[in-house]
Amino acid sequence: MNERLVAMGDELVKLHDGFRRQLADLRDGRRTDLREHCLTFCDALHEHHTGEDAVLFPHLAGTDPELAEVLARLRSEHQVVARLLTRIRELLAGDAPVAAELDRLSRELEAHLDYEEEQLVPLLNKMTTFPEGL
Repeated sequence: MNERLVAMGDELVKLHDGFRRQLADLRDGRRTDLREHCLTFCDALHEHHTGEDAVLFPHLAGTDPELAEVLARLRSEHQVVARLLTRIRELLAGDAPVAAELDRLSRELEAHLDYEEEQLVPLLNKMTTFPEGL
């Protein structure tokens, strides 16, 4: 059995932990390159969620129809996070303070990542097929 398939859920947690650390760094506000770091973070998070929505979630829906409500909630949370990322980009473009929006993003993203890990990691670690495009 392919080790990558067996550990897919664990890899998701590692990726999420990286997002958590990056967001904590952004909220710390001591970075001199806050704007650049923020935009890089926003792009990476958006790309991650887009990949889940386009590839991983349809794959999971096809293998386990009982996940429909979970996947719908995760997609909805992705939309909330996307709106926050857009707002942060707008603030950065106008050189406006972003601390309040970063705090809001932190609350929303932490809740989302925790729920996604709780619901999907056990399933991902048992996967025997790997979705194309991830």
